[in-house]
Amino acid sequence: MSKTYAIGIDMGNTTTSIGIVDTQGNVINKSSISSDYQNITEYIDAIYDHLSALIAQQGEVKNIKGIGLASSESNYFTGCVEFAPDHKWNGNTPITQILTKKLHLPITLTNNANAAAMGEMEYGIAQGMKDFILLSLDNEVSRGTVANGEIVYGHKIFTGKSGHINVHNDRGRACKCGKKDCLEAYCSTDGIVATTLELLASSKEDSILRNIPQNELAFENVYEALLKEDKLAKEVYHFTADLLGQLLSDLVAYSSPKAFILSGKVAKSNEFFRQAINESFEANVLKIYSGKTKILTSNIEDSDAVILGASLLAWNPKLIDA
Repeated sequence: MSKTYAIGIDMGNTTTSIGIVDTQGNVINKSSISSDYQNITEYIDAIYDHLSALIAQQGEVKNIKGIGLASSESNYFTGCVEFAPDHKWNGNTPITQILTKKLHLPITLTNNANAAAMGEMEYGIAQGMKDFILLSLDNEVSRGTVANGEIVYGHKIFTGKSGHINVHNDRGRACKCGKKDCLEAYCSTDGIVATTLELLASSKEDSILRNIPQNELAFENVYEALLKEDKLAKEVYHFTADLLGQLLSDLVAYSSPKAFILSGKVAKSNEFFRQAINESFEANVLKIYSGKTKILTSNIEDSDAVILGASLLAWNPKLIDA
């Protein structure tokens, strides 16, 4: 008897990760492509080509239960990705309809942060939790909220856009969405780089980061400098942690979760960063909540959390029942 699999797709703003998932939640095969396409048709053709190759390795299309697709600005009701600022093919794109016609498989669409939260709840550090908030800190910043064991989708599914909460930093830093001083402009990988460049310009602190041309500076450079105890890199991360701690303290007052789960490249930096977030959180949280909410780091590989969560929708599309 042939095995049955589900497919999870994480449409990130720079990379699209595709995984084949078995019934036990194991990602048995994975591939990735660039999300950097000017034309939506070319992008979908690339997804189709990679999917077809992965499916062929597992036998036939009939062995695939379905596909769960996760993207920013996704609308479950319409199956569309709507005006995603991170994609060059920005617009109202009926992506599930297009892929269904090409692959002849059922496809369910959700927000990538909600998918990550589902993955954590089923397979990760949030197993057994009924009330938690996942905050993904990567190329973008997004949030997945679980209350009473169910994902909170909000009206028309457009919830989780915590990356575009104004942090009132008054620096006037532009965000990709068109607003200024969004959390994403500071706490994403690009935000880390922007803060580093500001400090390099305004500070005389010695730093190994000064040896890198500014137009070549990347998040990975700042992260490596942090691991080497570089003072300027530590200042960057301390500033970022302070903003995050303040945000988490506000979210506690709003929803009182059992835990925050931080995922993504920025979140998984090191113990210095985690401790700085906790210190800022405890300094800002209302005292009645002090000590009642944990701040945890995801134990699932970054892209796999979204792939796993999205694949759950292939097994059970009614997980979204808004």
